[in-house]
Amino acid sequence: MAKKNTYLAMILSAIFPSLGLAYDGEMKKFICYFILGIIFLGLWIHFGMPLDAEVDNTGYCCYLAYIIVWIFSLYDTLRTTIDINRGN
Repeated sequence: MAKKNTYLAMILSAIFPSLGLAYDGEMKKFICYFILGIIFLGLWIHFGMPLDAEVDNTGYCCYLAYIIVWIFSLYDTLRTTIDINRGN
């Protein structure tokens, strides 16, 4: 398998969760993180951005869930790209 650019994969995943995994060719992981990212981003927008969520904390919870998915996606992209480049 061809070596992948780690920096490009990380930049893509920083733009939106799992885009770096699509670059790496990990389509199952890409679809999973992408769907989770869309769901939590949509819920965050629907229930209110952090500044608008004065009465209900649902917006904050959705924002936190989105950030967690984003961080896990970044970590998984880094590990996957390193494994691909090592030949694992």
